[in-house]
Amino acid sequence: MSGDSLKQLELLSTIAFQGKLRNGLVFHADKKRIAYSVGQTVMMKDISNEKEYRFCGHSNSVSCVALSKDGKLLASGQENFMGYKAEVIIWDIENQKKLGSHSIHQVKVEAVSFTCDSKYVVSLGGQDCGSVVIYDVEKLVPLCGNIASPLAGGYASILRCANTRSDIFITAGNVNLRVWKIDLHNRRVTPTNAAIGRIKREIKCLDIDAQDSYLYCGTASGDILKLQVVINEGATIAFDAKLMCCLTRIIDKKIVGDSPFYSGGVTAVAVLKTNELLIGTGNGLVCRTAQVEVIRKDVLEASSKKPATTNKKKQKVELKLKLLEKSLLKGDVTSIALRGDGHQFLVGTGTSEIYQVTLTGFKTEPMYTCHSSKINNIVFPYACSRMFATCSSESIRVWNIETSQELLRIEVPNMICNSICLMRDGKSLISGWDDGKIRAYTPLTGTPLYVLPNAHQRGVTAIASTSDCLRIVSGGGEGDVKVWDITSSVQTLVKTMKEHKGTITCIRMKSDDKECVTSGGDGSCIIWDFENFIRLQVVFANTLFQSVCYGPNEHQILSCGTDRKVTYFEVLDGTPVRSLEASLSGSINAT
Repeated sequence: MSGDSLKQLELLSTIAFQGKLRNGLVFHADKKRIAYSVGQTVMMKDISNEKEYRFCGHSNSVSCVALSKDGKLLASGQENFMGYKAEVIIWDIENQKKLGSHSIHQVKVEAVSFTCDSKYVVSLGGQDCGSVVIYDVEKLVPLCGNIASPLAGGYASILRCANTRSDIFITAGNVNLRVWKIDLHNRRVTPTNAAIGRIKREIKCLDIDAQDSYLYCGTASGDILKLQVVINEGATIAFDAKLMCCLTRIIDKKIVGDSPFYSGGVTAVAVLKTNELLIGTGNGLVCRTAQVEVIRKDVLEASSKKPATTNKKKQKVELKLKLLEKSLLKGDVTSIALRGDGHQFLVGTGTSEIYQVTLTGFKTEPMYTCHSSKINNIVFPYACSRMFATCSSESIRVWNIETSQELLRIEVPNMICNSICLMRDGKSLISGWDDGKIRAYTPLTGTPLYVLPNAHQRGVTAIASTSDCLRIVSGGGEGDVKVWDITSSVQTLVKTMKEHKGTITCIRMKSDDKECVTSGGDGSCIIWDFENFIRLQVVFANTLFQSVCYGPNEHQILSCGTDRKVTYFEVLDGTPVRSLEASLSGSINAT
C-alpha cells in the first residue's frame, strides 16, 4: 500500500443501553461508575466525568452483568445460538483485561453473581441449560455445579448471593425458589426448596436485606413474597427460607376498583437500610413503600356484635405496603441500582433509558436515553457536525454530538420510521413511515408541518430532498420512486417512476439536482434523469443492495449490500470498476 497508512478510527462515545436485560444496570463499589451491556460489549461509565471503559470479548450478545463487592472484578455472561455453548467471562477492572472464563452453559447464561467475599462467581444457565456453576476466581477453574430447577417446577432465571455468607445463594423463577449451600471442602452444591406451601408464583426479581434476615421476591402476579431467612449452623443445610406473607399494596378508597396488586407485575425490587422497599413494575411505576400492619376488616365485621374484649383477641393483623413516594416512567422497570446509602438510585427501563431518582422528594431525571430497537437511518444537517438525527421504531431523535445527550424526540405511537432527511435550509425534517405517510416536522421543536397520506402503498422506505428544498424524492416498499413539489402550504405529486421490482432501500441526489440514484432489494441500482423523469442507467448484481451513493467526482457510484462487498460502478455505462471485501460476516448496510 503506497502513501500514508489509513488512520485508525477512535471511538469517542457510545449512545446505547440494553435496557431489556433483567438487573442489567449495576453500580460499582466506588458509586461513581455504572456497568451495563451494549450488544457484545460490557460498558462501564463514570457518571462524574462521562469517561467510558469497554470490555470486549464475547462472541454474541451479553445477557447478564455483575460486579464484585470489592470493586475489582466484573463478570458477564452471554447468549448464543441453539446448540452452542454460552461463555461466562471474569474481567480485571483495573487492568481492563480478561481474567478467566468458562463455557459450561448451553445457549444462554441467565444470571451471574459474585459471593460476598468476591472469591467465587455463581452463574445460572437458561432454559436450555438449567444448571448452576460455581467458578473459583483465585484458581480460575470451575468448582462444582448442579441442576438449577426441580423436575416438577419451572426453570430458574433469577440469581442472588447472600450478603453475609459466601457459601449461600438463591435461585428463583417460574414456580421455583431454592436456597443453595456450597460445600467448598467436598466440591458440591446442595439445594433446598423454600417453604412457600401451595403458593405458586412466577418470580421476576428478588433482593435480600443487608443482614440476610428477610428475602423479598417480586412476582408477575403483582405481589411480593416475604420470606424469613433461618440459619441452622449445625444442620446439613445451614440456610433456609420460610414464607411469612404475601405483601400487597394498600388500596386507595378514592379510586373505584383499585387493586391491591401492582399492575404489570413487580419486575424490580430493592431493600433500603430502613427496611423500606423500592419497587419497579411492568407498567413503569417506581415507588418507595413502607411495611405497615393493617387490621383485616372482614374479621372485625364478623365479630362486631361481640364484646370489645373479644374483638381485640380475634383481630387479625396483616402486613401491607404503604405508598410513600412514586413516579411513573416510560416502559417497564428492569433494573434498580442503589448508590451509596440509597439516598439516590438509578432505574433502567425496557425502553433503554436510565433515570436518576432521589429519595428526598422522589425527583426523577433522565440520565441516559437511546433507541430501544434497531436504528434505520442517521443523518447530519448540511455543513454541520455538532448534531445529528436518528430514526427507529416509533420515534425520531436529535442528538448533541459533543455531550451525547438527546435534544429532541418526535414520537408516533405504533409506527416505524424507516428514513429521515434534513432540508438544507434547516427549516424542516422529512420522515418516511411504515404506514405509507410522509411527515414533516420542525427540527428545533418537533412541531408538525404537514403530512402526505398514502404516499406509498407498502410504506415509505427511503427519502431525499433537492438542494433548493423545493422537492423531495421518496421510495416505497412496492418499488415506486415518487417526486413531490413541496411548499409551506401545498404539496403535490409530480411524477411516479416504476422500474424497481423490490423495496427501495436508498435514494441519493446528485449535487446539481438533475439526477439521482436509487438502490433496491431486487438487486439493481438505477440512475434517474430528473428533467425528463426517465431511467439513464441501471446496474445489476447478485445481492440485495442496502445503500448507494455518488463518488467524490460523481463519475462513479458506490454500492453495498448482502454480498459483503463495496462495489464501484461507472455512471456513464454502468460497468463495474472494482469490488472490495468490506466485511467478514454480515451485510454492509450503509455507504
